[in-house]
Amino acid sequence: MIYEKQRLPLLCIGLYWFKNCKNFLVLAFLLVFKLFNDAPSLPMILGGILLFLLICLIFAVLSYARFTFQIDQTSVLVNKGLFIQKQTILPFERIQTIQENHYFYLRPFKLAEVKLESAASSSGEAEILFPALPLALIASIEASKKAAATPQQPTAQTTSREEPTDDYAAFSAEKSAKPSLETFTLKFKEIFLFSLTDFSVFTLVLVIGYNVIDNIPNLFAYASELQQLGLLLGAALLLGLLILFFFLAIARNLFRYYGFTVKTNQQQLLITQGLFSKRHQTIPLARIQGLSVEQNLYRRIFHLSSVKLLLAAGSSSESDDTVYLFPILKEAQLTETLARFLPEWSFQQTALVKNPQPNFWYFCRWPLLIGLLAVGISAFFFWWLALIFFVFFGSFVLSSIWRGKIQGYQFLDNHVLLCQTIRGLTKVTAYLKKNKIQDFTVTTTYWQHKKGLGKSQLTIKTEDTLTESKLFYFPLTEAEKLRRWFLS
Repeated sequence: MIYEKQRLPLLCIGLYWFKNCKNFLVLAFLLVFKLFNDAPSLPMILGGILLFLLICLIFAVLSYARFTFQIDQTSVLVNKGLFIQKQTILPFERIQTIQENHYFYLRPFKLAEVKLESAASSSGEAEILFPALPLALIASIEASKKAAATPQQPTAQTTSREEPTDDYAAFSAEKSAKPSLETFTLKFKEIFLFSLTDFSVFTLVLVIGYNVIDNIPNLFAYASELQQLGLLLGAALLLGLLILFFFLAIARNLFRYYGFTVKTNQQQLLITQGLFSKRHQTIPLARIQGLSVEQNLYRRIFHLSSVKLLLAAGSSSESDDTVYLFPILKEAQLTETLARFLPEWSFQQTALVKNPQPNFWYFCRWPLLIGLLAVGISAFFFWWLALIFFVFFGSFVLSSIWRGKIQGYQFLDNHVLLCQTIRGLTKVTAYLKKNKIQDFTVTTTYWQHKKGLGKSQLTIKTEDTLTESKLFYFPLTEAEKLRRWFLS
């Protein structure tokens, strides 16, 4: 049950006004300095100062009017924003820290500034900030948080090492006593195909190689025979280095994922990989925050996908090292294989909920406008630069339109959500457990709200970063369904 909307104490208008004056103080000083240089009259200076204070006051009143909140027995819901309306829902059980600041100017009114932080809070920025709240209401929030808190069961940390240790020995001992329930092994040809379809490496070599070959005839027209020979040698050297880089990247993946094996005893995963440096990772299933199934354009042609593990903080020894559950897997085998290794998760898909009438202008307007401007300006100087900008921003436009057509969500059960979207030129399907989602946010503008559209965002904490699943310009009616599922 969501209770009636509440507003901040009226004193917050003064706090917003002071904050606006402080934020635009430098601009005010520059204006006053300009007025003094123009030798204005004293009434003009006073009028300018009063106008500045009045504008800050108007924005303060608007900020106060647009900030509402609701508190029930399970969560805190906040609506705020002048031009972009943002709604944040934070369940009490996800709140990690309640920070109170009892400033001297708030004490006489029995108020305090309150910051609510979850695992999804950015460094130095609270998830929810109340400029001032009555002390009685703060006590109520703290009591609700304590009531919602449940004892956390200690879970083993993921380890990553060069040689087997006690955890690996325990896993092996259990295997000898009772055979491991499931095993997945990556074959050499599959590792080679994974490396060959690496989007970043292949695209880099393709783009640079094409530009080198395409520009050689133009350079030849303005070069002597000796210079032409130098150009040919330079181009051949560059292409040779690119080809060498490409094969080294493939070799690196072959060495890293050689002998890739995943085993499970229904409590933890054991991932073994590596040719020259054998590495074992023991990952408790309770540490898995979610799964990310990714498919770039090259792998889409061959109906292949990669499955990444989204792990809780402290679950991986190397924060910059992606932890794959399956580096490469055929689409036809995806659902069945995932169900074998994670039986507690639901992977049976039915009908994805998509935007029935996506407004593609919202999706592609910024890359289209910025791209046209960049291409038009660069065309006056270098045609090849205009071509690069055209291809670069054109890919963004196509990616944005593709996102509008393909993004969607589906409730696999009451505990697992599937969220499908586009990141760059890669289709990403995220499987998120409800109890691992830190917060749910809906952001919209005045014009988008009139069309019933907004951006829905679900955030989970992974390693030392945040992983967000977003549905852009999605119907607000669907956002309401996501909100109810999140709070249920």
